[in-house]
Amino acid sequence: MPYSNESSTAGLRRGRFLPPRAPAVMVERARLVSQIDESDARLTLICAPAGFGKSTLMQQLRRRFEARGVVTIWLAVEPADNDLGRFVQSLATAIEGSLGRPTQGPIPGPYAISAKPSQGKAAELIERLSLSEVPVTMFLDDLELIVDPDVWAFVQRLLANLDTNHRIVLASRVGPSLALGRMRAHGQLLELDHGELRFTSEETETFLARQNVGAPVIRALQQHTEGWPAVLQLAAVAVSGKRGADALRSISGTNDGIAEYLAQEILDSRSAPQRDFLLRSASLGQFCAELCDAALERSDSHEMIEQITRDNLLLVPIDAEERWYRYHPVLADFLRARLAHGTREDLIRLHRRAATWTAAHGFTSEAFTHSLAANDQALAADLLEASAMDDLHSGRVTDTARAIAMLSDTEVYRRPKLLRAAAFAAIFAHRYDAARRYMDIIRQVDDRAMKDDETVAMQLMLLGWTDSIPDLLGAVDVLRAKANRFGQFTAGLVANARAFCHIALGEYVEAERDLTEARQACEPIDALYVLSYSACFAAAIELNVGQLAVARAALETAFNRTIDGGQRYGSAGAVVATYLAECLYEANELDACQTLVDDYLPIVIQTGMPDHLIALHRIAARLDFLRGHTDAGHAVLVRLGEIGARRGLRRLVAAAWLERSYASLRSNDLESARRSLANGSNMTLWKSFGAFHPHANEIDDVEIANFRLRLATGEGGQALPDIRTERQAAETAGRRRRALRLLLLEAQALETAGYYQDADAAFDRALVRATENGMVRVLADESWIASSLAVRSTVVGEPHVVGLLRELGQPPVLPTVSERRDASSAQANMASRLTTREVQILRLVWKGNSNKAIARVLFLSENTVETHLRRVYDKLGTRNRTQAAAVAHEAGVI
Repeated sequence: MPYSNESSTAGLRRGRFLPPRAPAVMVERARLVSQIDESDARLTLICAPAGFGKSTLMQQLRRRFEARGVVTIWLAVEPADNDLGRFVQSLATAIEGSLGRPTQGPIPGPYAISAKPSQGKAAELIERLSLSEVPVTMFLDDLELIVDPDVWAFVQRLLANLDTNHRIVLASRVGPSLALGRMRAHGQLLELDHGELRFTSEETETFLARQNVGAPVIRALQQHTEGWPAVLQLAAVAVSGKRGADALRSISGTNDGIAEYLAQEILDSRSAPQRDFLLRSASLGQFCAELCDAALERSDSHEMIEQITRDNLLLVPIDAEERWYRYHPVLADFLRARLAHGTREDLIRLHRRAATWTAAHGFTSEAFTHSLAANDQALAADLLEASAMDDLHSGRVTDTARAIAMLSDTEVYRRPKLLRAAAFAAIFAHRYDAARRYMDIIRQVDDRAMKDDETVAMQLMLLGWTDSIPDLLGAVDVLRAKANRFGQFTAGLVANARAFCHIALGEYVEAERDLTEARQACEPIDALYVLSYSACFAAAIELNVGQLAVARAALETAFNRTIDGGQRYGSAGAVVATYLAECLYEANELDACQTLVDDYLPIVIQTGMPDHLIALHRIAARLDFLRGHTDAGHAVLVRLGEIGARRGLRRLVAAAWLERSYASLRSNDLESARRSLANGSNMTLWKSFGAFHPHANEIDDVEIANFRLRLATGEGGQALPDIRTERQAAETAGRRRRALRLLLLEAQALETAGYYQDADAAFDRALVRATENGMVRVLADESWIASSLAVRSTVVGEPHVVGLLRELGQPPVLPTVSERRDASSAQANMASRLTTREVQILRLVWKGNSNKAIARVLFLSENTVETHLRRVYDKLGTRNRTQAAAVAHEAGVI
């Protein structure tokens, strides 16, 4: 569970952001420190089992870097960091200790719904580091504790955006879940394993001689331990008594066996009081003398800790004041295993006392953990109730949902505040069945629940995110009659939800009235979350009626507003970016569109509605296919289907299949296209929407997918009546963008049927309508047999028409990167050091954009663009932007 009180936990948490105190007897690992220091690798991975001195090596390396003026950041990972929100918060706190606090933006709205998501905070952190001019080295210790895939994905993105003046040093007992092949191939990765970390004979002699261990024993230990540092330290303690020295003369067996044997020797040689303290304090994890006194029911813990420290028993202080401690994992694992053989009731009582003490002193996370270990669900629930909603506001959704799931339903249901937090957490974590269950209980236990703003917001979110559009319209009709009971934020939310439903029904006038109502409610309180959705829904209407320029202008204004409001990477910024990406893709501005996809797809996966997920994944896949990245495009569509299956959203699964059918046609795989279309044509699903036409399927639905397959397989003539009927229906309903796509399909069907004059007329009519509004992809993505029509077209002279005709005459799939000119290995190596943002900027430079234009397209300041370009020149060895773009192009990066 996340911490809820920063100030009260500072004494314990500060230890995570500083390396542990150096051991009393320490061997300088000069050879390893120099090897890392002299390497050009951006990532150093130190991977070895417990006890091989990973932390000590990093500590010495940090001291070397700081002496040279390099800013260092230290984070010791905890199990609670298996939540992206918590991990990002931990890393941000560590960074603030070295680089200071970033400028704080405006505080978000009053509900958890408007809180910045963890993926957004992750993007902000990456951006801050990428712009730092100060060389920074980050030390991340105990990475083996991380198993959450979202956290590893963030670390992967951090590495991809790391500038060459920054470095990361990771220490883990096991190999990290990272794709490191590219970094390894380009010499950007330095790997050290337990073989490199073992003490040499000289280091072993230096270490043990300082502890008065004789030469014969040193040679025996070096032979049997093979230089395992922690085991050598255990041995030094064991030989301090005659019994241990005698026993060590005949040791044999594996390293693991020796470690356990030595731990046993040490424990048995202690006095009974100290042995009891060692065993029972190990169960606390991190502890101080006061906690031990309370949990172990004794008064001599301070003296015990001092004695254990004097005896070098692998007890490590974890804060600057040396108040808090933990045992080295080698010894801790042994002690906990030994304690497990004791009486469980005694251990439960110990954890209950520890929970009481930590709760009283404000250590909420530790108190929650000890409460669960003590089977005290009531105390755990009380602790969580006090912090859960704040944690959701901080973006720690997964962690909060996981903590709530550890409690019994009885304890959750009897606490109204915790019950609401549970519902919010379940919705944000996309556990929709659990969210419905919590909402049902809220209605049962509180008659007034459905009349307050918070619960109404949850109800609308749940219906919208689960794609229950007909039910959503029914709910907002009921709520609208009670609108005077709600605050302005919720009134705006209800009006937006109603507009969303009206758009799906094609009732644009009614939708625009609803959006006006939403803006009137939320402008006075500057509710950016609601206002951003209002702008997006208004833009969706303009797109549907073919007014691309109007939609784009409104979205650019809305996007700038989210940036000014500190929500560039918030939920508000992500939804605007999704609709703006759709406009940029439609206008064939693919580089700018790719930038939004790169920046916002992770946030949309976390916070987006079904329409947003479908639209942005479809765009991402098509961008990959257009650039010849076929495998990447298919991976995007597979992920969309998996998200749909995991969340129980059938439209996502069906949409992924429909898009896979499109991709198969583009690669001329007709059999796969038929199979994918059959899987996506779930008529039970599509009929469940009734008269509703979701925006993401406005120009890519089952009907259009079927028409394109029939065209591609030579059955366009037979499909002609159906295409014409569908096109006329779209025009009657005012769905001009859909009608335009259908008109091009109709022209190609006429061509197939041999009605060449009618085909030419329909094609030219589609061409004129598209170019009047700057639209390209609505036609270009459906050019199955359009090349002959493009050649015969009589619409010429207009530059936009020429460009569109060129797109319509393109082959289905562009050449892959491997088919481009080979780049020299030196150029390729230099280009591989570019960050994602630098590649985005160079693409636009290659297209002839000025710095000012690039800043406008990427919604950055000109100073930021210039900063990135200066770094690009250094990396590529060029002197100006033109040379840099040329080198990157030659290397196949852009």
